Amino acid sequence: MLSRLNLRWLLINLVALGILVVGLNVWQQQVSQTTEPAREDLKPDHFMINGTHFQYDQAGRLYSQISGQRFEHLKEYAATDISAPRFQLYRPNQPAWFGRADQATVIDSGAQMMLNGNTFITNGPDPQNPLSLATESLRILPNQGLALTSDYASIEGKRSNMTSIGLKMDMDNQTLALLNQVRGHIQPGN
Repeated sequence: MLSRLNLRWLLINLVALGILVVGLNVWQQQVSQTTEPAREDLKPDHFMINGTHFQYDQAGRLYSQISGQRFEHLKEYAATDISAPRFQLYRPNQPAWFGRADQATVIDSGAQMMLNGNTFITNGPDPQNPLSLATESLRILPNQGLALTSDYASIEGKRSNMTSIGLKMDMDNQTLALLNQVRGHIQPGN
């Protein structure tokens, strides 16, 4: 009698364990089907080799120009990855900004640019107030005229040299908010 009772409990436990395993397997399959694929696994919906992309504002004026070795557009992220980008950003009544990086990701049709690796940006041709910035990564919001980084940055102006960990730059007014560990010097003007 005792062995029959133990056998029943063993069978009940085995059936319950089997149902649990099947349930977990079905759940895991559903989760893996609904999980978004990793960015590396996605294939670009179109690409361009050694190309240049021009963007114009609503008045028909050149707004930005980006050249790169390879452009890959990922529809799932509404983003374009660019290898070895070189770019110019044109602002109304302002000097143009020129830059380069090892890699870039342009999001939302140019509303945001993420630059990574040996990033450099300058408005160097501006005779009034030339400014150059070097950092490892930089986020540019062209519509707002902002550039941001949380990395170490080296800033060089006509009469100044500074470094900072993190910064926020208003590209139109050339005002900087240096966030951490600021060092440098500013030479008074004539």
